[in-house]
Amino acid sequence: MADILVRRFQIIQEQRIQTFHQLDEVHKEFLLFAPNYEDGFDGFKKNVSEVTDKFKDISKEIIEIKKKLDTHHSDTNLGNLIGRVQELEEKKLQTVVDLQLAVQQALDNPGDDLCEKNARLIRVGLTKLCEDINELLTEIRYEAVDIDPPA
Repeated sequence: MADILVRRFQIIQEQRIQTFHQLDEVHKEFLLFAPNYEDGFDGFKKNVSEVTDKFKDISKEIIEIKKKLDTHHSDTNLGNLIGRVQELEEKKLQTVVDLQLAVQQALDNPGDDLCEKNARLIRVGLTKLCEDINELLTEIRYEAVDIDPPA
């Protein structure tokens, strides 16, 4: 059963990655309206709402998987690892939103070194978060193989 839950987690994690790409595309489209953001705001708001709903659904399902692993497979570290991924993914979403705002601010203030530096620093933090998430995903794969070794 743990292997099925881990496979489901991996599928949902892929959906989350796709949703991050979708959020990125929505923001890029919105930036095309610069400096007249009001013209694209309604569409942006609608698209962000849809993406946010997807993130909520993904998070709910991952939290359920973690609970099942904690309850039925407490002899493994899988629930803990998935919980840590969930926490980092929440932080990643907040960081992505911060980066989007910083990028928009840099776009609106060309030549402002402080705005550009802020966006760069946030991007570096986001890269580190992604690396940490990938390390946890690798740990989950190894842990899953230990539970259910290939034939």
